[in-house]
Amino acid sequence: MRKLISWILLLASLGAAGYQWHTKKVELRAAARLMQARIFPCSAPITYSLGALDPAFNLPREELASALREAETAWETPSRKNLFEFQAGSGTVTINLIYDSRQAALDKLKGLGIKTDQTQESYKALKARYDELAARADLAEAGLKARLDGYKQRETVYNAEVAYLNRRGRAAPAEVRRVNRTRAALAREFAGIKRVEAAANADLDTLNALATTLNQLIVQLNIDVQQYNRAGSFIGRYEEGLYKITNGVQTIDVYKYTDRPQLVSLLAHELGHALGLEHVADPASLMFPINKGNPLRLTATDTAEFNRVCR
Repeated sequence: MRKLISWILLLASLGAAGYQWHTKKVELRAAARLMQARIFPCSAPITYSLGALDPAFNLPREELASALREAETAWETPSRKNLFEFQAGSGTVTINLIYDSRQAALDKLKGLGIKTDQTQESYKALKARYDELAARADLAEAGLKARLDGYKQRETVYNAEVAYLNRRGRAAPAEVRRVNRTRAALAREFAGIKRVEAAANADLDTLNALATTLNQLIVQLNIDVQQYNRAGSFIGRYEEGLYKITNGVQTIDVYKYTDRPQLVSLLAHELGHALGLEHVADPASLMFPINKGNPLRLTATDTAEFNRVCR
């Protein structure tokens, strides 16, 4: 009897293990690869694949793959090791491009010819532009409100007169002409209000993009001021890219980049995290927390951090 119970328990354990493997084999395989990489760091290439690429970035997959190959060289060339390999699918790390308010704000300003970079000078220039546009937008909003209130008052009078004539069932020719003139005037006024409203909305879109970018700079540059909590703008978040592990599955999500060199630098930084490297304090380093778009070469601080991990 005891032997039978033992066999039943063994079969139940095997069944449970089989079920776990069947339902979570992707996560289990990923966790096993991650554990191997952490126990034997830099002993085998980390494979990566391209995942979801939001078309709003307008970046072809082959261009992203090329940028990743260039980013690899930041670590592989000085170490003389094959640390990363592209894999068409099911790589250990999946690279995604996720389009949100960070890149949208940057694209809006770029389309207007407004240059941004991660410097105090850029922050001051953007803030001056924001303050000027905010004052203009506030005046335009007040003027539009007054004009709309006047339109609604005239529209109420017009509707009342039309309702009166409809109840009476007849209207003199002069009354018909007056009603038609009023209706035409109201239509012209409404069209004018819509044009002013469209211009005001365009200014508000620019204002929100400026506020979102300023909020990011406040976080990135650690500026001691309140963020611009304006309706329609987004509170600043640091990450332009993020390496993360979820249930053993590794991903690199890219949220924002200005140009190819900055993208390559960002990818090299996140690939460093995939190796197990942490942030360093040297602003000139690839592993510095803020991507300054520095040349794609390791500093002594980067090298020390690499050697600490890839011992």
